[in-house]
Amino acid sequence: MLKNKKLNMTLSILGMVIAIGMAYSVLVFLNKDESTMQKTSSDAEAATQGLMYDDLGDFIASNHIFYNETLGWGRDRKVSWPKQRKQAELIINSLKKISAENEDLQKDLGTITSLAETVQSGTKEKDVLIKLHRYFHDLDIGFNDYNDTTDYFDVTEYKGES
Repeated sequence: MLKNKKLNMTLSILGMVIAIGMAYSVLVFLNKDESTMQKTSSDAEAATQGLMYDDLGDFIASNHIFYNETLGWGRDRKVSWPKQRKQAELIINSLKKISAENEDLQKDLGTITSLAETVQSGTKEKDVLIKLHRYFHDLDIGFNDYNDTTDYFDVTEYKGES
């Protein structure tokens, strides 16, 4: 009789653990779908407006991340040119709406626009992509105080606020 009670209790506990695990899995799955739907709708809205960024710091950081992910650490050996042209188009459209009061920073944004226009035109020059990456890298350091690296390419006019 005691053996039967232990077996029933063990099976009951095991059943509850399985039920809780399944409920948690369903909850995680539903939340994942909801966040994906929200992200998709916000991405579509941003694409419709042709502007992905709220301010200059966000613009710099987001593009620095893009170039790290697509060109950094040897990824420049296999460039996805359609992806790079699409990003160049986003940069150009964003810079039509974003400007800087600092003269040196505005010069750098002009250079970035020129480089992005070169990429968007269909040229397949990796050097242009690498220059874009370096501009965003140095601006992320100077403008956003990015400090996850010791690399600095010294390509920008803007060196940070003194």
